[in-house]
Amino acid sequence: MREVEFKWKRENPEDFIVKEVSEIPLDSSGNHYLYLLAKRNLTTKEIARKLNLSYAGMKDKTALTFQKVSSDRFLGEFLREKIDSKSWFILKFLGKTKRKLKIGQLKGNRFAVNVSGFEIKKIPAFINYYDVQRISGNWKRGKEILFKLLEKPKKRLSWTQNFLIDSYLSYLWNRSLELYLKERLSGYYVVDGEERFFIPEKVDVGELPKFWTILGYKKKLFDSEEFYREVLREEGFGLEELLELLRFLRIKGDYRMTYVIPRDVKKIGRYLFFFLPKGSFATMFLKHVLT
Repeated sequence: MREVEFKWKRENPEDFIVKEVSEIPLDSSGNHYLYLLAKRNLTTKEIARKLNLSYAGMKDKTALTFQKVSSDRFLGEFLREKIDSKSWFILKFLGKTKRKLKIGQLKGNRFAVNVSGFEIKKIPAFINYYDVQRISGNWKRGKEILFKLLEKPKKRLSWTQNFLIDSYLSYLWNRSLELYLKERLSGYYVVDGEERFFIPEKVDVGELPKFWTILGYKKKLFDSEEFYREVLREEGFGLEELLELLRFLRIKGDYRMTYVIPRDVKKIGRYLFFFLPKGSFATMFLKHVLT
């Protein structure tokens, strides 16, 4: 099967512009302060840690991003800080709200991506794989943690350990879905660093299950069971064995959209504009459309 290198790279933060889409009701009697955060060349977590902010979603570092954040204290009507010649952030006060922001409290994101030098392929939908930001460099460490927990179980794990286990479960989601797709569709691999992704030549949403299970003790596997069994056999796990460990760790699992239908896709000048719902990766969309 042919392999294609993913050649799109961001040279500057302005190559990847993100605007979070959310509806947070304002209430003058609220005890929390809602701000619009604009940032360049900084992670959301860096600024949130510095100012004790709450946020709905993490935004990339090498990017120009706009999102809502909340604070338990008033930080002024307008705050700007320049970290260095390439990094800065701005906070603009929007009003009071009754509740602080929580992870996932957003509808999605609007993107403007510099695709200069690339042809754009029109597609109705793309496969909703977890991209390298989530799995690369993490899933192997998560796998090692689970193997150690099989030998010596313990329930109290660090944030990092839980994150790495989630990354491995994301990798297993990708691999099991890939097996399913390869049985039914022709395609090719897109290679990004150490990871590669099976990209179908054509994504027909009418022929695909709408959801694919993320492993956990509370979720049914449906179509994914035989494919998880095959992947886990290669990985050195038994399905029942791993599910029992996930029960012990109280990891419930979930259902993730198998495909995503991008909205408002248009190319203007150097930029490709589009909207994606929360939980999907803009770079995965790019892996499907850039030729």
